Amino acid sequence: MKVKLLLIKLAIFSIPFLILIGLYIYWDPFKVVRHYDHYYTNGKPSLISLNRDYVSTETWVQQYPRYQYDSYIFGNSRSKFYEVNTWSRYIGADTSRCYHFDGSAESLFGIAGKMRYIASQNRKIKNALFVIDNSVLNKADNSGGHIFVKDPLTSGENPLAFQVDVGKDFFEFSFLRAFIDYKVSGQIKEYMTKNFLLDDRPFFYDSVTNELKLTSIEALIHKDTGAYYGPRKKYFTPRDSVQQIYPAVVKTEQLKLLKEIKEILQKDGTSYKIVISPLYDQKKLNLADLQILHELFGKENVFDFSGINTYTSSRYNYYESSHYRPFIADSIMRIVYAR
Repeated sequence: MKVKLLLIKLAIFSIPFLILIGLYIYWDPFKVVRHYDHYYTNGKPSLISLNRDYVSTETWVQQYPRYQYDSYIFGNSRSKFYEVNTWSRYIGADTSRCYHFDGSAESLFGIAGKMRYIASQNRKIKNALFVIDNSVLNKADNSGGHIFVKDPLTSGENPLAFQVDVGKDFFEFSFLRAFIDYKVSGQIKEYMTKNFLLDDRPFFYDSVTNELKLTSIEALIHKDTGAYYGPRKKYFTPRDSVQQIYPAVVKTEQLKLLKEIKEILQKDGTSYKIVISPLYDQKKLNLADLQILHELFGKENVFDFSGINTYTSSRYNYYESSHYRPFIADSIMRIVYAR
C-alpha cells in the first residue's frame, strides 16, 4: 500500500516536468529535435540563439548534393564576417560552392571534426580560410551547452548525449521564464534581450553559403554612429597601453589536432590561409603558438593580426568587444591574398 501511494505521489509530482518535456518537443526552440529545410528566415530575428555548429553541419548535409561545396571558411563567430562574395573573388571560386562551416566559440576540436567529416564523405577541400584566435587554439575537446556543443556527426559522440546536453538548457529558469513569457505575450521585452536570453536582431541569411550578416546593425551605424555606440560604451573597456601576451596554449592534444588538420589539407592539395583575428582586447598571440603554426602550415600562409595595431585601436571597428566588422575582414583579406 505504501509503495502504491509513493508511486501515485511520484506520478503527480512528475506531471509538470512531463508537460515541460512535451512543450520542449512540440516547440523545439533550439531546432534540434525535428528536420528543418532552413534554420533562419532571411530578414527576421532568430529569437533563440541556435547552435551554429549544428546548423552548419546539418545544412551542409542537406545541401552538398546540390551545390558540391569545395571551398570553406572555418572558425568561430568572427569568421562569418568574411563575406563569401569577397572571398570567392580572391580564390577564383564560384560563390555557390563556398560555404561558411563555422561554429560559435569554435575550437580545434570542432574544426578538425568538420574536416574529418568532409573527408569521411569522400569530399575534398579545394580552398580554405581559417579564422582563429587564442580561444580556438586553446580548446581541444567538445564544448557544452545548447549553443556550443558539437554536432554528433562531427564530434563522433553519442547523439542522445547531444540531445540531453542541448535540451537541459530549456529548463534553466531564466531562459524558460523569458521563452514562455514571449510565447504567451508575443512580445520581446527589454529584460529578454538585455540578458541575451532572446535575440531580436534581424539577420540577412544566405541559405546556399550558410552566411549570416548583421545588415540592420551596419545600416544603423552608417545612419547614426553615436546612436549605436553610445549605449554600448560599457562593452569597450580601456586596454593596457603595454602589449599583453596570451599564455601559450598549444599542448599535446592541440598539436595532435593541428597535425590532423594539416594532413587533410596536404591530402586534398588545399590552397589555404590562416588568419589570427585582431581582437579588441589587443592581446598578442603567444610566440610559441605562432611558431608552431608557422612550422606546420608555412609562414607564408599564417597572418597574425593580434595585438596592438591599427585594426584593434578603434572601437568603431567592432560591433562590441568580441566581433569586428565586415570592412575589417575585407581589409584583412586584401592583405592575405595580395600575392
